[in-house]
Amino acid sequence: MIKENIGTSILCWEKRDMDMPIKKHGMVAILDALGAADYDDKEIKIFLQSRQKVMELLDDKAERIAGRLDFSKVETYTFNDTMLIVLESRDDQPTKDEIEAFVTLLRKLLVDSLNKRIMFRGSFAIGSFYADSDSNTILGKAVTDAAAWYDKADWIGILATPRTTIFIDLLMERDNKGWGHLLMEYKVPLSDGKCERLWTVNWPKGFWVDGISPCFSGEKQRGAFLRLLSQFSIPRGTESKHFNTISFFDHVVNQLKLKNKPVS
Repeated sequence: MIKENIGTSILCWEKRDMDMPIKKHGMVAILDALGAADYDDKEIKIFLQSRQKVMELLDDKAERIAGRLDFSKVETYTFNDTMLIVLESRDDQPTKDEIEAFVTLLRKLLVDSLNKRIMFRGSFAIGSFYADSDSNTILGKAVTDAAAWYDKADWIGILATPRTTIFIDLLMERDNKGWGHLLMEYKVPLSDGKCERLWTVNWPKGFWVDGISPCFSGEKQRGAFLRLLSQFSIPRGTESKHFNTISFFDHVVNQLKLKNKPVS
């Protein structure tokens, strides 16, 4: 069962009488709900209800891939419009299977979120961390790394931090079987106008995956994506996030040669 801790603080430890928690290793994703800071009371209520539903769907997905990871090691933390997802690896460095399982969760989260009218932007990092369930606090190198990048991209999606990208490159050198169905190498557009080559969660592929795809019967995958994206308001000055997201979707389609055809 995924554990949700409300009111998480991504800060340093307070000076108080407590034993230092055990150092853990694994993956940390930090996601930011775009536009949520400007929600009115009605929109906040809808957002919280939608987020809860997405959490339930994420929990279900974790249990169904239990053969690939110990889903009791998956925890989520929420704080205002920010969500953290953590997976403790079995060893000091996560295996390719563990990374794939973690990214599988993130991919489904993004597709489910769009379907529930939530736009998430974020990052994920590999490394060490400390967690204290009593104070709902998590920190460490992986958290710091993810926190430095979760709000830097000018799009909807999840990127791997530069350090994590290099680690994935290392795994690719050892086992060059490809990650195209889950991870996509891409020049991510950043808010400062630059682009960085980073590994990214291949959430567009989810529109072609049974059990994840939000497509209606007879609807094409790209049409379903545009339908979901068009439900969001686009304040002036934020339009690039939406157009960059469309460009990424089309890049995945072209790279993987996916057929945009009606779903039966």
